[in-house]
Formats: sequence, C-alpha cells, structure tokens
Amino acid sequence: MSGGPTIAGGRTGAGTDTDRTGSGFRVAVREIREAAFRAVVAAGASSGEAATTADLVVLGEVLDGAGVLALAGELDRVPRGRQPVSCSGGSHLARHDPVVLHDPACRGPLLLGPSAADLAAAGPRPVLLPGVWTPSVEWILVSAAARTGTPLLATRIRADGSPGSCVLATADSTVYRAPGPGAFGTRHTADAPIRPADGILLSRWNGDTGTPDLPPARTPAHHHERFATAMTHGLRVDPGPWATVHGAARRYLVPERPASPQP
Repeated sequence: MSGGPTIAGGRTGAGTDTDRTGSGFRVAVREIREAAFRAVVAAGASSGEAATTADLVVLGEVLDGAGVLALAGELDRVPRGRQPVSCSGGSHLARHDPVVLHDPACRGPLLLGPSAADLAAAGPRPVLLPGVWTPSVEWILVSAAARTGTPLLATRIRADGSPGSCVLATADSTVYRAPGPGAFGTRHTADAPIRPADGILLSRWNGDTGTPDLPPARTPAHHHERFATAMTHGLRVDPGPWATVHGAARRYLVPERPASPQP
C-alpha cells in the first residue's frame, strides 16, 4: 500500500474538493477496499470475513459516504481468533419467531450483519441481529439481496419490542424505505422470547406483487451512476476515519510486536 491515499488519476496526496463530504482525501475505490480488507485482517478476522466487510465498506462509501467511518468505529470490536456466534430459538418455536444471534465478542454490523442476512435469506424464520440501527443496515441488505437473489427486509426493533423503521432491498438492488413494517404487509414478531436492548429483524420478503406500493428510495440506475462516478473520479473520505483505517491496514504487513518481558 502506498504511504498516502491514491487519487483517482494515480497521484498521491490530499484533495481540496468539497463537493460531497468536505475537506479530506480523494481516494481510489480499489484503495478503499484494499485498506479495509487489510485493516480487518490485521485486527484479527479471517480473510473471508475481511473480504465481505471490505465490499460493504466500499458500498457504504459509494452510496452514503460513510463506509470508512463505519469501519473505523468497528475495528476495536473485531475479535482475534475463533469466537463463534451462537443462536437461540429451537424448532419448537413458531414459524414467525426469530432466530436470535448471540455474539460474546460484540462484533459490529459490518462483520456480523452479512452472515445474519444470509441466514435470513436461507430460511423461513427471521433473524434478530443485536445492535442499534445504523446506515450499514441498508448496505448489508443491498449486498445480501443481490448475492442470494432474495428480497430482504430489515425492521428496527426498539427496546420495548415494538417495530420501527424498515428497509426493503430487492434482488436487483432496488431499495424501499418505510416508517414501519405495515407498509410492506409484513407481520412483526412481537412475541420473541429474547429481545436485545436494540435489534434489527432480518427476514425474507414474500410480497405478492413483487414490488411494494411505495416509491423506491434507490434504484439500480442510481447505484450504477454512483459507482461509475466513484470509479472514474475516486471518493472523498473524511481524514480522521481514513487515517484510522489506513493506519490499521499498515499492520497487515508489519504486525505490532508484543512488548518485551521486563528482566
């Protein structure tokens, strides 16, 4: 990796353009992905987890200018070594009762979300992902729906178990937003036996019409336009979060040495 961010045209340095996120660095998309991948591996994750996370970081940066910021806030929650995630909710529960994920390592949504979304896409029961609602929920849905070919719905679950805002992503990456699950004709599982303080309910969406009766918040054409612009001109990233991710990525090649024992 270069010593500084790579500008889309191939030069290295800081940018001054303020068209999207204010002053900062203009960085090539490929370098954002590379830095994210290396930072997550250096933090202790597997290469497979890191690759999926890096793709989400790029998606979040292209769509919302927030992928690097999200990763910078999650790096200290990446567990070192194997720390499996457990699930509760056996076969005796009703079809609409969720599978609840329990992660002793408290991974952030960028690491835990993709597996939770894949689990929701693969089975009839929803999956309850612990954590607060963040912009990364939408990136996780878009990525998983395109990867699995399954329309996926995310519903915010408040501390009292009531549903909040919802996002639906279809297989072609169209995104719909609504203030509650009723807009998508979806039943909320209010009788789950275990509730986190905050959570995100991930479920398959089986709409009879194929598309909800709502205007799309994002379309495939919108995604294509954003990616085409990013690939041509690079992306402007906030300097603070980028410094955190870029610095963590450098440990991928030069791991930190453990402190020498005192004589």
